[in-house]
Amino acid sequence: MFKKVKKSHTSIELRDYVIRALVMKGPGLEQSQLFEIPLEHGAIVESTIENEMILFEIFKKYTSKWGGKKQNVRLFVPDTSVLLKTFEHPEDVEPDKLLEYVQMELGESIRVPFEDPLVDVYDHTPGDGQAILFAAPSEEISKLTSIFLDIKMEPEVADIRSLCNLRILDKMGLIDGEKTYLVSDWSINELSICIYSLGQVEFLRFQLIETEMLKWVSTVESEVDVRFEFQGDPQSYLMQVMDLVLELDRMMNFFRFSLHKGEKGVDEIIVMGDNPFIEQITETLNNNLNIPSTLINDEVISKHFPNFKAKHTALLGLALKEVDP
Repeated sequence: MFKKVKKSHTSIELRDYVIRALVMKGPGLEQSQLFEIPLEHGAIVESTIENEMILFEIFKKYTSKWGGKKQNVRLFVPDTSVLLKTFEHPEDVEPDKLLEYVQMELGESIRVPFEDPLVDVYDHTPGDGQAILFAAPSEEISKLTSIFLDIKMEPEVADIRSLCNLRILDKMGLIDGEKTYLVSDWSINELSICIYSLGQVEFLRFQLIETEMLKWVSTVESEVDVRFEFQGDPQSYLMQVMDLVLELDRMMNFFRFSLHKGEKGVDEIIVMGDNPFIEQITETLNNNLNIPSTLINDEVISKHFPNFKAKHTALLGLALKEVDP
């Protein structure tokens, strides 16, 4: 969504409870470094930055470890605000000119419900006069870019978590181009949903998972690994998950019957994320839905990316994004 391309870069993931960073020192992952830092409660609430000073102090402390001044930084657009919209365009608009076309048409033939949006486009079938617009309000990203500029690091790319997940699933050979997938990314308090069908993103949705964040206690295992444990009633939390399983069922029915008149539906659910209950979530999905669920766990990731875990999946997708100069 914005780019200033140089050689090395650091990808940053912000959750309400943790900061993760992946520092790339070359084109491959062989000499990359991971960092994981528990985040003070209340600094970020439901993906909204509430205390910029806390983030500033953390980023300033880690600047040298994350590549130093002038290092390029990649960020995620908050899942809460991403809009997906199909739009029509003149067939003579070249694929590499589509983003420029959208930027000219914003507020005219193409409208989004917020001012000064960050935008990106995807053209699945060049020349057919249709493409997909991804848009998000710029406020939260602007807060982050301002902090990084203050510590002399250079914002390079802002990308969408669902696209990063799809990128890494495709690199691992887990996407069949003839099937339709519901990709679900479960954090402790958020669920991001993407339906991907025949090479095209067709549906995005975000859901909060109701939980008391103060009951999630972090343990720093090392500089690269923070563990979270729920010090409440796990059954009450899993009841929230059950509600979301039913919501997923409703979404899939909407996709199949309302959007596609019963002619196309989800073939497989992919389960991923850093939620400590991820195995129980997958079991709940398999026990309550007729569509099979596949878990992207540590074993799956380490086969393709040694020294990385399942919780790094989206971060890997962001780090491995190819950016044109």
